[in-house]
Amino acid sequence: MECGKLTESIYERSIVKVVKTNTITNKKFYEGAGLGADCAALTDSSLTGILSGQAMAFGWDSKVAARAYIASVNHAVACSAGCRGKELSENVFANLTVLVPERLREIKVRAMIQEAALQADRAGIPLLACNVQVLPVAEEPMAVCSVSAGFDDSEVSQTRTKNSVQADKEIVMTKWIGLEGTAVIADQSGEILRRRYPSDIVSEAAGFYRYLSVAAEAACAVKSGANYLHVPREGGIFGGLWQLAAENGVGLVIDLKKIPVRQETIEVCEFFDLNPYELLAGGCLLIITDNGSALVRALKESGISSAVIGRTTQGNDRMICHEEEVRYLEPARKDALYAYRLAVEKRNKKGENS
Repeated sequence: MECGKLTESIYERSIVKVVKTNTITNKKFYEGAGLGADCAALTDSSLTGILSGQAMAFGWDSKVAARAYIASVNHAVACSAGCRGKELSENVFANLTVLVPERLREIKVRAMIQEAALQADRAGIPLLACNVQVLPVAEEPMAVCSVSAGFDDSEVSQTRTKNSVQADKEIVMTKWIGLEGTAVIADQSGEILRRRYPSDIVSEAAGFYRYLSVAAEAACAVKSGANYLHVPREGGIFGGLWQLAAENGVGLVIDLKKIPVRQETIEVCEFFDLNPYELLAGGCLLIITDNGSALVRALKESGISSAVIGRTTQGNDRMICHEEEVRYLEPARKDALYAYRLAVEKRNKKGENS
């Protein structure tokens, strides 16, 4: 199998089907809980509801643990807003696991955990547990984080999970695509990028970490009566749009020119020959709403950039339009961040052989 997230077909036949087939006692938990999704909400009437979001991150940047934490919080925030119509309340906790290679120094581990702790302090969602394992087989650091919250009885009846999106709704996207991927690449390859681009462009790109939380736009969307929130990440904005449509059984019509992208992302992707629309998209939020223009205005008043990029449709056609050209969106491929890794390896080998 290739690196990255399992394809939709493999996940369905080898994960979802296997779990459900071999489940009797726990069957009620898997009917709509979101196996394979980034966030799940359990709403069985005999139980208090449980909301859970999870995410992972890898790489040599000092913010790898913080990125996993932010991404898992983003999924939980979006799920909470979409399910309960409000922000996460108290009694929400995060569990973080960091796997690191033997050659990593303690000071580097400390820096990773410090960044995660700072994010937890800002978000107000504490790290209930933080486990760090040094593995001989690990080639680079990897962090996995999960965020859990409970529903009270009054909130369970308000829960909306999969298949909540209807046709003929507008799609608003906040901030810009590829923020997390751009930050990681500029952080790890800053020296190489500065050989072609001005230092301020590279520094700005590496500073995109500050945009990764979607809590502010999720809160604004809830207040504006948004119908559904989705957090794109792996596979980029194209992967996020496909996942949103597939999970809700709707089609899409997206105007490519209206998808916001920063010039820094374009430059970084051009340097490494990457597709910015398939680059790790942490930091943006997809919002389904009846009135996209009104939501964009509300977000602007809150200091958040956004744009109406398309709408949902009946059927399963997921179309990306660029002027007169129309292409059909395909199931998410592996994230462009993996192509970046291969490009770096080739450059390193070329340097060794020269």
